[in-house]
Amino acid sequence: MALHFDCLPTELEEDQVTDYLHLLKEQHNTPSDSYFKHTVYGLRMLCKVEGLKPHDIGLPSIKGPNKLPVVLSKEEMWRLLCTPDLLKHKILIGLLYGCGLRCKEARSVRLQDLDFDRKTVLVVQGKGKKDRYVPLSEHLIRVKTIHRRGAT
Repeated sequence: MALHFDCLPTELEEDQVTDYLHLLKEQHNTPSDSYFKHTVYGLRMLCKVEGLKPHDIGLPSIKGPNKLPVVLSKEEMWRLLCTPDLLKHKILIGLLYGCGLRCKEARSVRLQDLDFDRKTVLVVQGKGKKDRYVPLSEHLIRVKTIHRRGAT
C-alpha cells in the first residue's frame, strides 16, 4: 500500500484505503480471499501499533463462514466407538463425543477428574483457561463398570 500511494500507510485517507482494498479484491479474487484478509489483518495490526482505531481508516470487518457442523448418525458413532482395540482409545472417543470435550481437554483428563457418583468430569484449564464440570456420558460409566468386572 505504501508503494501504491508513495506514502506511509498511517498518512492515508479513508478513501485511499477503501480504494486500495477494492482494487485488491478485484485483482486477487481467489476462493479463500486470503491475500485480502491478510492485508486487512496487517492494517489492523498497524492501527493497533500506531494507536488508531480500525474504523478510523475504514477497514472492513471480515466475517467467517457460517457452516453447520457435520453430525454423525447413531450407527456411524457406534462404528467409531467399536473400531479401536485399546480401551483408552475408546474412552478418548467417548470423552470427545459423549462429553463434548475438545481434543486437548480430553487428553488432559486424569482419573481423579472423573466423578462417577455425580456423573461429571472436571475439565481443568479448558478453553479460556477456565475450569468447568461437564456431564459424564452413561456409556463411559458402563465402560468403567465392564472394565472393573473384567479385571476381577
